[in-house]
Amino acid sequence: MRKLAALLILVTIALAPAMADAFLSANDLESAKLSAAAEYDGVTIYATADKGVTIETMDETREAGDGEVFNARIKLNGSGKANYRSIGFSAAAGETLTVYLNSSSKSDARSLIVATTSGTTVATLTAPPDSGTAGIATATLPSAGDYVVYSKSSGINIYMLISE
Repeated sequence: MRKLAALLILVTIALAPAMADAFLSANDLESAKLSAAAEYDGVTIYATADKGVTIETMDETREAGDGEVFNARIKLNGSGKANYRSIGFSAAAGETLTVYLNSSSKSDARSLIVATTSGTTVATLTAPPDSGTAGIATATLPSAGDYVVYSKSSGINIYMLISE
């Protein structure tokens, strides 16, 4: 019995990195104009001097359909790639990525790309127009590894990102 318990503890410890969840909420971040990569509890916001990302509080909160309320956002400030205007995280195979988001436009929906860090697109999520309500989009991640999300074209605001 003790051998079985010891084996289960060892397996749990060995698999812990593969089961790690990613979580980032703009509500938990300080306002900033990022011009270089910044890491927040294992999730990285990628920015460069000429392709910056803004974290800011909002004058009006956004509530999602599931009751989550946001008073801050991560503004991607335009189209991105894996190394700029993006958010990177690690995930295990089969995890569900949930992103709370809006287009920065009040009339046009935009596409948020979910890709591997090598550039392979694994999903495209819709960022609905900013109508005052936060949108929610999900995707299943196909394999364990490192991923990024970024706008295909034009601005998208991210309120929260969860991979579990």
